[in-house]
Amino acid sequence: MKNIIITGGTSGLGYRTAFILAQDKNNKIILIGRNKIKGENALLTLKNITNNQNITFLNTDLSSIKETSLLAKKLIGEKIDVLINNAGALFYKRSINNEGIENTFALNHFSYFILSNLILKNKIIKNGGRIINVASGAHRGVDLDFNDIEMLDNYNGWKCYKKSKLCNILFTKKLSELTKKKNITVNCLHPGFVKTGFGKNNTGIIGFIIKVLMKLFAIKVEDGAKTIIHLATSNEVKNISGEYFYKSKITKPSHFAEDKKTADKLWKLSIENLSKYGLTF
Repeated sequence: MKNIIITGGTSGLGYRTAFILAQDKNNKIILIGRNKIKGENALLTLKNITNNQNITFLNTDLSSIKETSLLAKKLIGEKIDVLINNAGALFYKRSINNEGIENTFALNHFSYFILSNLILKNKIIKNGGRIINVASGAHRGVDLDFNDIEMLDNYNGWKCYKKSKLCNILFTKKLSELTKKKNITVNCLHPGFVKTGFGKNNTGIIGFIIKVLMKLFAIKVEDGAKTIIHLATSNEVKNISGEYFYKSKITKPSHFAEDKKTADKLWKLSIENLSKYGLTF
């Protein structure tokens, strides 16, 4: 039996991943999602179509530092084999969460950072466990500006998203170094441009463009989930850590994503910012 957490597991890529993994009735799946109604519907549907009753849903807004921290507390007592950090969004208009943090950075980076580190700190993840971070090929072509990490000046939604996906890879690289001695692997991946509800929170011309691009170029969600499933279940990767995958193969990310100094700086900045909210790792 594998105990698996999937953030953003109530729709799109996360839901499809949950559906595939739930086919094995020995697997226990914990879905994490912001929308309670959507989560409860996803839970009921998955139980019915897979006949796997070992599926639960926890309602959490992962863009909130407080709620993500409380989620980790709720998970104490669980013994997790696989954590799949999948929740993410693209915000074309700058917005902030209830703690005053830019939403892209809060959801796409901090949720990965907080949940992974608290699960490690509280020994919720088993020896031999796996942490999987859903990044994106969109990380290419940008670097981080540590003087304005949340893009307060000259905000650009697409660039902000690209930078957050760069953060996912840098975080993966750094965390994998710290978990070497714990026999826990940390890897990330690009799922491809997947036909999901991604970007639907954006309205107007931007929302329309995203829909058109999805229709013309996006791959099926089951194809996008393949690399996640590979990293979660394959014996081929059980001893591989700190890598970036695409189509189930190790792939070279951008040179910015392999910069150790940048990874260290991002880690330090994240620790310092989160300490303001009483979090220690």
